[in-house]
Amino acid sequence: MGVAFATADAQVSRADPEYTGPDRIEEWSDRRILVVTPHPDDETFTSGGTLALLAARGNDIQVVVYTTDNAGSRDPEMTKDRLKAIRRAEEEEACRILGIPKENIHWLGHDDGMLEYVDRRELTRQVAREIRRFKPHALFSVDPGSPSEQYHKSDHRSGAIITVDAIRAARWRLYFPELEAEGFDAWSVPLVFFYYSANPNYTVDITEVAEKKARASAAHISQFGSLVDRYDPGKVDEQRKVWAARLLERAERENDRVVERFRRSEAY
Repeated sequence: MGVAFATADAQVSRADPEYTGPDRIEEWSDRRILVVTPHPDDETFTSGGTLALLAARGNDIQVVVYTTDNAGSRDPEMTKDRLKAIRRAEEEEACRILGIPKENIHWLGHDDGMLEYVDRRELTRQVAREIRRFKPHALFSVDPGSPSEQYHKSDHRSGAIITVDAIRAARWRLYFPELEAEGFDAWSVPLVFFYYSANPNYTVDITEVAEKKARASAAHISQFGSLVDRYDPGKVDEQRKVWAARLLERAERENDRVVERFRRSEAY
């Protein structure tokens, strides 16, 4: 489970100056973008607007999800298998709204909340394979240096570190020589955009797609309000509309524009 939009009055601190160079990712077209996310929702809440802009410009966006998110419910009648199916359908709907086909969603299939107990070498190899497979021009993932994430859910802590390790392993061919034998040659990721960052240095104006991001975020409705306590399929459509409006109202703004913030890192 992720969190909703950042609040409008959030305090922003930056370790590096704001990037003002000419290479604006939101203006890219015909590039390959890889998103590596702990849960099916984290990328929507943090990067949904930027991803919608990229999708509209014809970029190839692939999403790798560490976990099935199959534990975040208080419903006494919910099961892990049922919640897994619900969260999968919600992710597919959210991505559809953003312009990302469901065929571009790749599930590593680990249990929610248990990522830190999975063999770290195997996790790193799994993600390094996906990086080498898709050869992204930019990668989006959780900022491993953010204090809030270090003390947040274990999936965020583990996923953030593993992703950084996998970026490095994908770059050097001898880290996992078996991947090269499988046909996945080494690949250096040119740019990384870290979300959930305490030190953002890159701001994207998503005003034109803010409503779309809100609807995509609200697609993850099993994680909101009363549906966390008792999931009622009959209330899904109504609650999605309610929460889309709330999320849009709470969206982070700068100079009356809706924005998303990232820590941009070159040649990681």
